[in-house]
Amino acid sequence: MATDTKERILDTAEGLFAEHGFPATSMRDITNAAGVNLAAINYHFGSKESLLIAVLQRRTLPINTARLSRLDALEAAAAGRPVETELLVRAFLTPLFDTWGAWGDEAPKFLRLVGRVHAEVDQELRAKFMELFDTVFLRFRDAFQRSRPELNATEVHWRVGFLIGSMAYTMMWGATVVTTDPRVRREPEEVLEALVHFAVGGMVAPVPQSEAARRLG
Repeated sequence: MATDTKERILDTAEGLFAEHGFPATSMRDITNAAGVNLAAINYHFGSKESLLIAVLQRRTLPINTARLSRLDALEAAAAGRPVETELLVRAFLTPLFDTWGAWGDEAPKFLRLVGRVHAEVDQELRAKFMELFDTVFLRFRDAFQRSRPELNATEVHWRVGFLIGSMAYTMMWGATVVTTDPRVRREPEEVLEALVHFAVGGMVAPVPQSEAARRLG
């Protein structure tokens, strides 16, 4: 029964945070919609901020686990050699797209929530959200560095950031487009292939001449 209550709170909070935003959603809004009292939220989560992180973690943890599992398998198969860049990009992106399809009607709601987190919450809370991805970021950054030894650490760090940014924008923007503009509609599998192609091109691109000249100078 406690598990049912906890899941109901998470489902309700996710919907309200996505629709109205975190700052505009009160604890009373959540308790009324979920049919629970404030003590139940405090017992399971402690605060509204902790509840938001729990909502985000529930969705992101399985994705990050799948990413690391794919990376482990790739590195084991490579036996100490660098993993091919495209395989790394696919290992990073595919779990999210697989989950996007599994979420069904829930996907637009959660993706809208992620967009609101980036736009509406304070820096401290946004940093807590980003901490959910720390291990994944560092593992993939290091793997990309081994895959692209011609790039220095700063360049790789930024390129992985660009990969993450393009992925996040695609998920948030794509969820809206597929429901409002049939002219550009694509299935998730098609979007994934297009994004992989785009991201690999960015990861393997040579360093811009201006940057190369600055380093030499």
